[in-house]
Amino acid sequence: MEKRYFDLNIEQVLENWEVYHAVREIVANALDETILTNSLPVDIFKDKKGLWHIRDFGRGLNYQHFSQNESEEKNNAEGIIGKFGVGLKDALAVFYRHNIDLKIKSKHGVFSTEMHKKGGFNDIETLHISVSETDDYDFSGTEFILSISDDDMSKAKKLFLAFNPENPIERTEFGEIFRKDGNISIIYVNGIQVAEEENYMFNYNITRLSAAMKKALNRERSNVGRTAYADIVKKLLLKSNSEIVIQQLVNELKNLNTGGCYDEINYVDIQVHAMKTYNAQKPVVYLSQMEAYELSNDDKEKIKESGRELVIVPQNAFDKIKDSTDINGNAMGTFDLVREEYNDNFEYIWVSPKELSSKRKIVWEKHHIVMDWLRDKKWRYRIKISKTINEYISGDTNGVYDPDENAIIIKESVLDKENVFYDVLIHEYIHATTRYPDNNRNFENELGKIIGEMGVELFNNQVRLDEIKTKETSLFGKLTGVFSKKK
Repeated sequence: MEKRYFDLNIEQVLENWEVYHAVREIVANALDETILTNSLPVDIFKDKKGLWHIRDFGRGLNYQHFSQNESEEKNNAEGIIGKFGVGLKDALAVFYRHNIDLKIKSKHGVFSTEMHKKGGFNDIETLHISVSETDDYDFSGTEFILSISDDDMSKAKKLFLAFNPENPIERTEFGEIFRKDGNISIIYVNGIQVAEEENYMFNYNITRLSAAMKKALNRERSNVGRTAYADIVKKLLLKSNSEIVIQQLVNELKNLNTGGCYDEINYVDIQVHAMKTYNAQKPVVYLSQMEAYELSNDDKEKIKESGRELVIVPQNAFDKIKDSTDINGNAMGTFDLVREEYNDNFEYIWVSPKELSSKRKIVWEKHHIVMDWLRDKKWRYRIKISKTINEYISGDTNGVYDPDENAIIIKESVLDKENVFYDVLIHEYIHATTRYPDNNRNFENELGKIIGEMGVELFNNQVRLDEIKTKETSLFGKLTGVFSKKK
C-alpha cells in the first residue's frame, strides 16, 4: 500500500518539552473531541506489549488536522482546551526526538512519523507524517499508540482534572475552587494545568477566559504568568460564598498583620467580600487595629459576653464596611452593634439595702447625710443599688444616672470604700440634676460649685488640714467629718 507524506513544517522544536508534555497535548485533543462530539469518554490503557493507548470516540483524525490552522469550531466552543493545531505538531516532534514509537489510527488512515525528503528539495529531510490507508473504515474516533513509560503517562494524567477527580469546594461563573494538596497551588484552564503558585491558598480551574488569558495560552500551555490569570482568580473569589472558602479567607485576614499570608487576601475588595459574607454566616465583631488597641478590659468582656467572634482587620478594609451591610442586608458586626445589643439586653440586678453586708450598710446609710447636705430630699429616694451597671449610658462603670429608671444607680461593689461612694454619688447626682454629660464645661462648673461649698464649710468649721490629709485620701473622702457633724 503506497504511503503519502505530509510535511509538518516544524521550524523550531520545543527543547524544554519532556515526553509527558507531548502526551498532555494528545490527551487534551482527545478530551476536546469528546466535548465537541458529545461522544464516549476518552479511554487510556496499557496493552500486553507495554504500549500505551489514548483513544477518543469522535470523528477521527485525518491528514488535514496536521496543518497549523486556527479552529473556528474550537474558538466558539465552551470548555475546550486546545485552539490551534500547533500542539499536536509539537507533540509529534517531541515523540520523534525522544525515539518514541508512534502509531495513529482512525477511519481516515494510519499515521506515523518519519524523516522524509522535503517536497522539491531532495537534499533536505524534515519530519513528515506518513499516511497509509486504513483497513477499518468503521473505526470510531482516533487512537494513539505510544511506547512511552508508565511514569510519563502518570505525569501527563496529573496535569488534568479529569483524571484526578475531586469535588470542587465551590463553582462560580468564572470557574471552580479546589483544596490544594501540599504546598503548591495549581492553576487549571478548562481542566488542564497551566501554572503553579507557591503562595496561593487554593487550586483554581478557570473556565471563563479573559482576552489576556487566551493570549497567554501560548504554544507551551504551561508556566503561564500570573498577570494572565490573577484578575480571573480575583473575580472567582469575589463570587464565592462557600463557608469553607470564606472561613479560610477570614483566617488569612486575621493573620494579615503578622506576615506569612497567602496572596489572594492582599486585595482589599476580597477582604471586604470575605467580611460581608462571613458576617452573614456567623456572629462576628470587626475591629480595626487601632480600635482593638484602645479596647478597655470592660469592652473586651462585653465582646466576649456577646458571643461574637472577634476579627481584627486592617483600617482601610474596616473603613469600607463599618457603615455598610452584609450580603443579606444586615448590619455589619462592629463594636457599635455590640453596644446596641448590650443596651437592648441589659438588665439591672437590683440589691435591697437589707441584703447588704454590715460593712456596706454603714457606707450606704451615708447617702442620707450627703442628700441632706445637698438639701435635696427629692433625690434622696431615687438612689438604687445594683450588681450591674449599664456603662454605655454615660461611660461610667461604678454608677450611672439612668433616665429610663429616673434614678441614680450605684454599683454594689462601690460600697466597699466610703470615699469612692461619695465620689460616685455626687458625680451621678450632678448628671441627674443637670443632665450635663461628662467632659462638658457646664458639668465641670457644677462639680466645682459643690466642691467650693464643701471647702468653705470645711474651713469655717476649723477642720485642720493636716488631719484631713492624714485621715483621707481624696477630696470627697475628706467630707466624712463634715457630713457627720452636719447630721
